[in-house]
Amino acid sequence: MPGRWSWTDAAIFIVFFVTIRCVLIWLATKAFVMMIPDGDACPMCDDETLAIERVGGWRVLGERFRRSWCIGCGWEGVLRRSDVWLSAERHRKLVNQIEASMAKSRSHSGQLPLNSKKSS
Repeated sequence: MPGRWSWTDAAIFIVFFVTIRCVLIWLATKAFVMMIPDGDACPMCDDETLAIERVGGWRVLGERFRRSWCIGCGWEGVLRRSDVWLSAERHRKLVNQIEASMAKSRSHSGQLPLNSKKSS
């Protein structure tokens, strides 16, 4: 009979709306997690941060997140752990090695040494 509901209709209705609600909560959580900065750089001043011991409710977040404190500006918050900080650290080390090797092998052709006694 049209206009009358059965238990099957009610079950379909409940499952449909519970599924929609779960998907919306999942998407909102995913969007929130993506807004948390990743790596070890401070989001305020882009300086290096130090990890803070996780105590209390922060442990609920799991290993993917870490509490951090900025050395430069004093910012304290949560950062995502990711491979970004590893590659950034490798990049910094590589740049420092290249700069050090370039400083050692710089050519000073055409210049007299600093301890030269030659008079003009």
